[in-house]
Amino acid sequence: MPNPEAPLSRASRAAQAQAGAITIMVALMLLILLTISAIGMSRNSFREVVNSGFNRQAAMAANLADSGLEWAVYWSQPLVNTSGAANAQNLITLRENMLVNDLAGVAKNITDPTGGTNYSANPTTLGLAADMTSPAAASPAGVIQGYTIGVTYMGHADMSGYSNGGSVQPANPTVSSTGPNLWAIRSDAQVQQNNVVFTHAKEAWISTPLQ
Repeated sequence: MPNPEAPLSRASRAAQAQAGAITIMVALMLLILLTISAIGMSRNSFREVVNSGFNRQAAMAANLADSGLEWAVYWSQPLVNTSGAANAQNLITLRENMLVNDLAGVAKNITDPTGGTNYSANPTTLGLAADMTSPAAASPAGVIQGYTIGVTYMGHADMSGYSNGGSVQPANPTVSSTGPNLWAIRSDAQVQQNNVVFTHAKEAWISTPLQ
């Protein structure tokens, strides 16, 4: 006598097999999605690490450019003792030569105290080209840093046309040579790490007493 439940058992087994296949496919899809998400997160993490390293070197270059400006401002003042520092003496000699020879309006390099060499920022893609480099002990491991300094004599400040009778205002447009000397200083910093060079430039105007 035939068993009426046999066809139902085969249908049940087919349904169970189909449900199992669907479960496996869903699990595989979830696994693929999780793998893609993990790869994306790892790439974002790597990108953040690289960006933080770039930001660190960029900040170092900016701070170094400030140091170059501060160095030039200090050593450009009259009666500063060079204490045997060659570049400091060069800057003082250059300042005197620029004043005596009236080398106004053209940036000069501090490495040439005669004032015969115009300033160049020494742009580079590989290899530090700075005129002044920081000691290795003052730099992080694997980092070389330095800066170049350019000085431009801008002439005398006109102090004759100003009065201070309640407010400062020009009273006479004539040019006077009794004002302080004006200088424009440019500092180009370079920070090299492996095969990457970071640069940062800053400028400042200062005045020094007449000599």
